[in-house]
Amino acid sequence: MARPKKQVKAKEPVRLRFNKLKNGNTSIYLDIYHDGRRSYQFLKLYLVPETDYASKIQNANTLATANAIKAEKILELTNKVAGITDRSYKARMLLTDWMKVYHDYVMKRGGTKSASRWINCCIAELEEYNGKVTLAEVDREYLLGFMERLLTRKAYTRDHGKLAKETVFLHLDYIRAALNYAVKENLLQKSPYKGIKRSMVAGKETKREYLTVDEIKRLIKTPCRRPDMKAAFLFSCFCGLRIMDIKLLCWKNIIRNNGKWQVEIAQYKTGVLLYLPLNMNARKWLPEQGDASPDDPVFPTLSIWYKHVLSDWAKDAGIDKRFSFHVARHTFATLALTAGVDIYTTSQLLGHTTIRHTQRYARIINSKKNDAVSLLDSAFVQ
Repeated sequence: MARPKKQVKAKEPVRLRFNKLKNGNTSIYLDIYHDGRRSYQFLKLYLVPETDYASKIQNANTLATANAIKAEKILELTNKVAGITDRSYKARMLLTDWMKVYHDYVMKRGGTKSASRWINCCIAELEEYNGKVTLAEVDREYLLGFMERLLTRKAYTRDHGKLAKETVFLHLDYIRAALNYAVKENLLQKSPYKGIKRSMVAGKETKREYLTVDEIKRLIKTPCRRPDMKAAFLFSCFCGLRIMDIKLLCWKNIIRNNGKWQVEIAQYKTGVLLYLPLNMNARKWLPEQGDASPDDPVFPTLSIWYKHVLSDWAKDAGIDKRFSFHVARHTFATLALTAGVDIYTTSQLLGHTTIRHTQRYARIINSKKNDAVSLLDSAFVQ
């Protein structure tokens, strides 16, 4: 009986290769063999030493991006052999893979770390929703279904509340931009995102809680079982920094010059640099630096799991309001506008990327002004 012929496995025309660098990172590049010629494409993607969980996740995302580029290159060569010269075949790639291509496009154009994080988060959300849909299959119904999932699913926080609407906006905005980029690259004739408006997500604007001067004074007098939480919260009331920015704040970010103090930090949420002068009330709640180095955190024991601590503290102070760390930021904005700081300057102090966000606080102030004028009417009733 004749021995069956051994099947020869076809070699891939494109392979991922790795090159160890002196700084400990590993560079990834494509080894391309086509038409009897070998060439290389350097991706400007790097694996870092896996020293913790974050670096492992980073490397996994980098490898996924590299494999997506590799698959795209193989498809490009295959279609070239078949005589297909247009780019419509790329529309058959998964939406999540296209999002990775879009991520690289954004980063090559100077995208921030914050943008990178948000796009990767968006990819993760899409994979959980339906990661098998191709770019060409994305339609209005798919996008509306994804939006509904974001609006109704529980957040990955201790209280398992709903996602903030601003978070939903950001996910949808990055998908919209990625689809527009696909249209620009002639992969799609038109974006299926057209007709989906922010008002579909917005609904009724939620009430923004803030503290009055009297309530802040009561909190100052009231003990808290976590003094570091109390200090960080009151620090935010007088400077407006978000919880993650305070958590990541290091002593090197606090610049002291001729008796004036200023925070210089890249905001965690937006990646935008913030130059924030610190008033005396804010400085009062900073801990002593002591022997801490410039790279040490200012609030080293601060945790983002704070809601129960703050709620109990507020109740002890006799404050009956929905209480979270972001209330401190709302309080700073409201105090600044009430004190007569113009809306543009307040926007800069808060690190807002657009004045539209600051205008919400201005509406609160206008309401307070109307109440004050009404008091004059009631004072002179005959």
